[in-house]
Amino acid sequence: MATAEKSTKADKASKTAATKTARASGTKGTPATREARKKRAEAVATKSAARKAASVSSKDAKSLSDLFEHALGDIYYAEKKIYKSLPKMIKAADHPELVQALTSHREETAGQIEKLEAIFGLLGKRAKAEKCDAIDGILEESESLLEDFGSSVAADAAIIFSCQAIEHYEITRYGSMRAFADALGMDEAKQLIEEILAEEKAADAGLTELAEESVNAAAAEYDDD
Repeated sequence: MATAEKSTKADKASKTAATKTARASGTKGTPATREARKKRAEAVATKSAARKAASVSSKDAKSLSDLFEHALGDIYYAEKKIYKSLPKMIKAADHPELVQALTSHREETAGQIEKLEAIFGLLGKRAKAEKCDAIDGILEESESLLEDFGSSVAADAAIIFSCQAIEHYEITRYGSMRAFADALGMDEAKQLIEEILAEEKAADAGLTELAEESVNAAAAEYDDD
């Protein structure tokens, strides 16, 4: 009986010693065991990385091409709103050259809308407007100015004032979009944007010339009186 107990205690002591030895050695084990542990560790790391990637929001994953597409929808919305707003300005304008300039630019705007739709096509997307609070604000201000100055001697000056705010907004947007297209290697889209940008700059320059050479001076005569 005593011998059996001693044997049992000896076995336990042997197992305990073996466990301590394994722990002390870092449980390195055989090469096969180490390889199996390595694979398990790699699998855990892969799953962890996958979970982190899945947790990244779509907002964080946005790229320059996404920004370009957003800008395209933004300016598409703006051009369509501008196209609808121009007839009211044309009707309120008095100077024949201003009437002609606005009429011609409305026709250009129609062509610009078509070019933007062509860029959507290059992206393999259906043309879709992205609500633009900036152009909405500019156009709301222009309507307010027409209400305040539309029947005054400064009506034409107010219209040019409003139209140039619109042109400068467009020039800024198209300038950024051209740079995006260039960085993304979208040569066809860049060319179309450059064509629109040239039209916007020409329209702005024409309005400046008209204001400085006749419209502002004509309105100022009444102030002198």
